[in-house]
Amino acid sequence: MKTGKLYFIKDSFYDKFSDCGLLKNKETINGKEHNRPCCYALKFNKGDKDIYWMVPISSKVEKYKGKYQRTIKKYGVCDDVSFGYVLGKKCAFLPQNLFPVTENYIKNVYIDINTSLPITIPKDLMADLNKKARKKIRYNQQGKLFGMTDTMQIYNELLKELEKE
Repeated sequence: MKTGKLYFIKDSFYDKFSDCGLLKNKETINGKEHNRPCCYALKFNKGDKDIYWMVPISSKVEKYKGKYQRTIKKYGVCDDVSFGYVLGKKCAFLPQNLFPVTENYIKNVYIDINTSLPITIPKDLMADLNKKARKKIRYNQQGKLFGMTDTMQIYNELLKELEKE
């Protein structure tokens, strides 16, 4: 796995952590089931060499634009959502729904079918996402819930799994 790439997560992860507030794994578009959500991968702590943090990506830009604007109006800043482009389509990146994962739960990297290469996002968007994600992770490590996902419950379970290996 590489930081900065986009990945899909295995169904087994969503099954195992179904009570932790994760976004739905599948989305049906025009009657066809798609792997969702696609996630941006980052590392928080080099000491956690086997744990990556995933920021889900949503195609529901209008929904999150409204949330973003309300939060900016109220607080002057929004750490919950960022916007960027993936394969020419505007997407909402959701640090508010960040979660940890190990490589065992990675289904595959998101490949651009036109180039057969993994999709990358611009460095300025990566920097923005990393800043927001790190803030959220630190907040959760202090025992405060930020967003829908119980990241520390997942993180602690992943650490137990890694110890068994």
